[in-house]
Amino acid sequence: MSGAEAIAVLGVTSSIIAIVDGAKQVYDAAANAQGLPKAFRDVAGRLSIVRNIIDAAKQHIDKDDVDEQSCEAVKDVVNACEKKARKLHELFLKVIPTDNASRTERYLSALRVLGKGNQIETLMKGILEDVQLLACEHGMKTATKAQQEQVAKAITEVQAIPPSIPQHTTQGTGLTAIDAGNIYANTQTVSVLRSNKDEAQACLRALFLTDPRDDREKIIQTKGLRVDGTCKWIKTNELYNSWLRSQSQLLWLSGGPGKGKTMLSIFLAEELEEVDEKRNTAVAIIKGWIFQLLRLRPKLFDHILPSFGIQKESLFNGSSFQTLWRIFESMLRDPILGTTYCVLDGLDECDEDSLEVPFKRFNALLSRGSRDSSACHLKLVVVSRDLLEFVLEILSNFPRIRLDPDADTEVNDDIYRFINVKVDELSTCRHYPETLRIVATVLRKYKATEVEKALDLFPSGLGEVYARMLLQIDVDRRELGARILRWVVLAIRPLSLSELSAAIETAVQPSATLTSDEVIRDQVSFCGYFLTIKEDEVGLIHQSAKDYLLRTTSDSNPELECFRVKKEAGNLEIARRCLDYLRNGALADGEVNLETDTSHLKAFPLLSYAARHWPEHASSLARSETISNLSLFCYKNPRVFESWLKTYLNYGT
Repeated sequence: MSGAEAIAVLGVTSSIIAIVDGAKQVYDAAANAQGLPKAFRDVAGRLSIVRNIIDAAKQHIDKDDVDEQSCEAVKDVVNACEKKARKLHELFLKVIPTDNASRTERYLSALRVLGKGNQIETLMKGILEDVQLLACEHGMKTATKAQQEQVAKAITEVQAIPPSIPQHTTQGTGLTAIDAGNIYANTQTVSVLRSNKDEAQACLRALFLTDPRDDREKIIQTKGLRVDGTCKWIKTNELYNSWLRSQSQLLWLSGGPGKGKTMLSIFLAEELEEVDEKRNTAVAIIKGWIFQLLRLRPKLFDHILPSFGIQKESLFNGSSFQTLWRIFESMLRDPILGTTYCVLDGLDECDEDSLEVPFKRFNALLSRGSRDSSACHLKLVVVSRDLLEFVLEILSNFPRIRLDPDADTEVNDDIYRFINVKVDELSTCRHYPETLRIVATVLRKYKATEVEKALDLFPSGLGEVYARMLLQIDVDRRELGARILRWVVLAIRPLSLSELSAAIETAVQPSATLTSDEVIRDQVSFCGYFLTIKEDEVGLIHQSAKDYLLRTTSDSNPELECFRVKKEAGNLEIARRCLDYLRNGALADGEVNLETDTSHLKAFPLLSYAARHWPEHASSLARSETISNLSLFCYKNPRVFESWLKTYLNYGT
């Protein structure tokens, strides 16, 4: 070990360990705790957490496992931690060894010297927050996920410790009891603190889209667990490891369909212990990141609460990107954050119109030449297909790993490993996983001795596979199947079974022996394995299936042409159906609360989607005469239009 930063950090960590050990010895040597504020016992009980993580950092530096850049990143953190630890030790020395009667008096005397903000519980909270920053610095390899959770829990518990100096003991002393930087001088201030906490919770609720951890679990449930041994090649990839050690703050992993990008994203997120799965718009992406940063570092609420206090939920609407970006950027520059890794998957599936502005902002923020890049603590991995021209131009400034062709060998090894595992499962239990259903539709017809021959007949390339699947749909079911596929492909969000049933206006009605749910499930099955049903939502088997259905070139086989989804005609069909639905009963009685009027929503299951999203389908239409035809809805149905407008403005955004 020869780096100056590593030597400096090693010296400070050794000092912190000695100080913490000394404080623990002082407390353990005390004959009893009588007359000692309870906070001393609570603080002493958590000193081992601090020592264990600091010691782990020291050992890794001793072994030359930590690079200079990581040591430089935590230098200020460990120095601040040492200062607080020294003050804590000083309080232990001055207060604990004395006789019972004088302990409180000596504690007050020591606090007069140290000044405000040095109560025992405040110092301990600060030390734990420093340790948390150290533990989250990826290059330090300091703490396990369980230890990081232990530190977070300890910080929450220390926040709840009653003030070590009650208010009545500070009167006339010039001291004010302080906890976590907030002054508990009188009941009015306590009310303000409680109000801030309530406002922070309200802010989190308004930010919430979905929990990214739940999103990740849902993806794993849908696609299956990562096969053991796959994706590990990225850890030895020279460019990836160079990026981890470098000052560059964005890494782009790109690849075509079927290259395992989503599984690689999950693997990286688990490795880096921070994940953000895909959202559909720039505002939604920023909201998701701010939500996670606030969960990770509650002190960052200072950056958002002033704006939230004025704007409330309107701070997070679709037109608030500029304000949210300003808040997000200020959070990224706050030293309390520490180096934070984030994985953004599915960028190619985001709304195209909303990508340009945020990517220009990211380019300005994260580029090496930017004056702001050194102050930003974000390390971002973008995983996507090749993108729009302007995004390609922006991301070209950053390191890039191309899964094809740069990592062809490694990706193919992962694919072969995956296939071998799944074929083993297939041969033992014949329970086909969803990722192999395309193959299973053919193999199910054959005996075990015929499978190998059948595989020789299987088409090569996803396009041929999808074409074959469509041609297997019975001729008399193709019109309805094509309509279902259009709705699923062009829908702004995934549709529930009841929404899809109302949308396609099926001729088959529920009966005494057949429920509406059974009818629509049966009709969805017409589309074969193109569609899946998960938790009542209908979706496509894979993004590549959507790309195939949206292809712009005509098919050489005319039988396939009815399935090709033409955006202009499809969006017009959906917009018209939504408007007809609103006009013919759904809004006949006036404005509807889309959040609470459950009985009306149950009677008109497509109402929420139609009211919220028909304008988006209409806005994608290019021909002015088509849009003019839709606008007649406003003039011919003024009462319904007024009801829709009130519903949309009050509940639709």
